[in-house]
Amino acid sequence: METINLKSWEAFEKVINDDIEWKQANQKPHKYISDMLYRGHASSKWKLETSLERVLKKEHKDESLSWEKYHRILQSIDPAIRSFTNHQYEVLDFTDQNTSRFVPPAYEFMVYIRHHGFPSPLLDWSASPYVAAFFAFQEANEETDIAIFSYREYLGRAKGGWSGQPKITQLGPYAHTHKRHFLQQCQYTICTIEKEQGDTIKKYYSRHEDAEFRHDQDLLRKYVIPSNEKLKVLRKLESMNINSYSLFGTEESLMATLAFREITAN
Repeated sequence: METINLKSWEAFEKVINDDIEWKQANQKPHKYISDMLYRGHASSKWKLETSLERVLKKEHKDESLSWEKYHRILQSIDPAIRSFTNHQYEVLDFTDQNTSRFVPPAYEFMVYIRHHGFPSPLLDWSASPYVAAFFAFQEANEETDIAIFSYREYLGRAKGGWSGQPKITQLGPYAHTHKRHFLQQCQYTICTIEKEQGDTIKKYYSRHEDAEFRHDQDLLRKYVIPSNEKLKVLRKLESMNINSYSLFGTEESLMATLAFREITAN
């Protein structure tokens, strides 16, 4: 991963425009270049890790959790969610055929619980650099700079890698799930590794930081921006209707947005 220190918000906006121009210049009919995804961190010191990774590390548990074991966890929480909410998601029994898929079973359910705080192997990104910037600057403080990560899975060629090596897979936006997924223009990545167990191969969730990010695939960059740009950036995002309420749609987020408009921004 390449870390790039920027002196201003305007320098990051130039990065955005340069990337758009690069893709337009290099996109060919026989070469697929995927769109860039973005993720914002309020502290440049934070690692690129999922909520599940953080919980397992905090509880001193094995951070390599099998697809099958996590799916059993999904099945165990499904009855309570069905009972206390109006949400009904399909969480079928896990089979060995699931390990041959790129998308984990019950993906839409996983997206839903991810947006409501349940530990998840999904690392969430946004197709919008401005949405990512909001999440970075909203909780920023003067003690540390913020960071915005950019990720591109395909750069015009098929992906490769060694057997038994952790691999990143991008999961797209098309899911019947919670509205926040669409409001925030979300996409996700998972990091998986295959392990032989007897005559079968099992898939496990692995740490994103263990995957190999390269210049010809899984291109990852980290842009560090001074946190003292916070008010200027949030004012600009507000003018674009990117705020707590537009991204979450709750009464609490409405109050946060009104507080920013009437108190903080004035």
